[in-house]
Amino acid sequence: MSMDVLAVPVKASERRESGLKDLKLLGKLWPYMKPYKKSLMIAFWLLPLISLAEMGQTFLIRFAIDGPIKAGDLGGLALYAAGFAALLGLNYRVRYLQMAESQNTGQQIIRDLRTDLYRHYQTLSPRFYQRHPLGKLVTRLTSDIENLSEMLSSGGLAILADLAMILGALVGMFIMNWRLALVTIVTMIVLLALMEVFRSRARHAYDEIRVKAARINAFLQESFAGMELVQLYRREGKNYEHFEALNHSNLQSGLASILYSTSFNAVVDYMTLLTLVLILWLGGQGVQDGTMTIGALVGFFLFVRKMFEPVEDVSEKYSILQSGLASIDKVMALFQEKPDILHQQLETEAVPAVLPKAKGEITLEHLTFGYHPEHPILKDINLHIKPGEKIAIVGPSGAGKTTFIKLLLRFYDVDSGSLKLDGLDVRDWNLHALRRNIVSIQQDDFLFSRSVTENIALAPYEPSMEAALHHAAEQSNALKLIERLPNGFQEVLEERGKNLSAGEKQLLLFARAIYHDPAILVLDEATSAIDPVTEHLVQEAMDKLMENRTVLIVAHRLSTIQQVDRILVMEHGRIVQQGSHAELIRQPGLYQQFYQYQELMSHASA
Repeated sequence: MSMDVLAVPVKASERRESGLKDLKLLGKLWPYMKPYKKSLMIAFWLLPLISLAEMGQTFLIRFAIDGPIKAGDLGGLALYAAGFAALLGLNYRVRYLQMAESQNTGQQIIRDLRTDLYRHYQTLSPRFYQRHPLGKLVTRLTSDIENLSEMLSSGGLAILADLAMILGALVGMFIMNWRLALVTIVTMIVLLALMEVFRSRARHAYDEIRVKAARINAFLQESFAGMELVQLYRREGKNYEHFEALNHSNLQSGLASILYSTSFNAVVDYMTLLTLVLILWLGGQGVQDGTMTIGALVGFFLFVRKMFEPVEDVSEKYSILQSGLASIDKVMALFQEKPDILHQQLETEAVPAVLPKAKGEITLEHLTFGYHPEHPILKDINLHIKPGEKIAIVGPSGAGKTTFIKLLLRFYDVDSGSLKLDGLDVRDWNLHALRRNIVSIQQDDFLFSRSVTENIALAPYEPSMEAALHHAAEQSNALKLIERLPNGFQEVLEERGKNLSAGEKQLLLFARAIYHDPAILVLDEATSAIDPVTEHLVQEAMDKLMENRTVLIVAHRLSTIQQVDRILVMEHGRIVQQGSHAELIRQPGLYQQFYQYQELMSHASA
């Protein structure tokens, strides 16, 4: 069976280290735990009460056996029974309060962490999303956060509760018989040594489960997004093989984790029975020679059970803890990712009360940029675009046309030189204000699975929007389209607007642009996929949209840009020609070659 690149073995770098790093990882959660430290402290300090109630029950049983039961005093036994019932009620009440406080607090911490991670995602630059499969990023925000939720609500403080029970049982055993308590501690030390062996192996298994689950999600996201292509090229069988390999690999890691967990449970059971046999042998001798009472022996037996039962429970909780630590490692690593735009981050900079409206003047001075600095895409470009000027940018693929637009939107910063809007370097603009002044419409732009209103306004509906929404829809020729929809402006679109034609989607995108009233309009192959039926509506809407704005049109079809003020011809990251359409078709050069070729193809297809 062929193995997909996603099914390669887990690298050592993807595994976590043990020991102190686990403590450091838990320490990274402290900023999220700190606001709830009062609730956490309440949950923590309830643990000794639970332990004391458990100890009290055991001592009551001991004294009842050595007292009224041995003496045959049923009246005295009723008093002990009443005390036992009272301690039992107290125990369960305190347990309820402790679990409710800890789990409620854990869920609030997880809510804050998930919200913070989503907020952080929105600040990261396009380079980050180019490096990381979307499936893995979704896994971090969903499955990994859920692992942390289970760790906090069912793992962390629950383990502390079990440790408190173990400590209480040890204290009780020393009070009853310190010699037998030492014997029990020896068996416990052996058990802890075995636990460390299983812990190390289980940690690697949970690391592999986390990594392989992320790989499966990434593969599924990519496969479902490209399902039409998969079916067109009959790749279903190959994709099934790849998924089967990933799923089988994940199964092996899951089975390994189950093996370690069940093996440890068996070891705990064995050590418990071994300890009880030793206690029965040594304690029985103590009863015979009068150094120990039957009540003390029974009480000691109960304390041994109370100590080993939490140990087994700790092993199960430890699985949850390991899974949570495996997740927190990757989640916290994402918070270490920093956006490329460092001077003014969207996450931290304040939104001005009134966003300034730009004039639309754009200046490039010796601008150089490359996605990898050693391989520049744009090279020493100088350009001045006046407010309201209509500019078309043409050139072969890879010439740098779209890269210039990304720099203007400040998805990336220039390597050298400067890019200015209204005479101010874009790096000195408030990012909210900069992007409020620019609207970009692309060939396959994004529509959300939200209402038409939200897709135009990019915000939930408010009555104050009504007039502006209708004006934008009317000016963009989208109003009739919207009125034909069953619920009008409140119609919820399918994912990416699949229930609309390419032309209808463009009309909504133009309505969005008119609604937001930008100073600069960018059209990146925005009309190349328009069907002939709606082309005249789109062209009319585009003409209205271009009025009184600086317009940048990235185009391959020269027939759509002949009326612009100036055409820039780019090749190998430089502007090699510029001028009007009439001027450029008379000049020998790249534009003339493009024009002649497209004319030839047009006549050939006629």
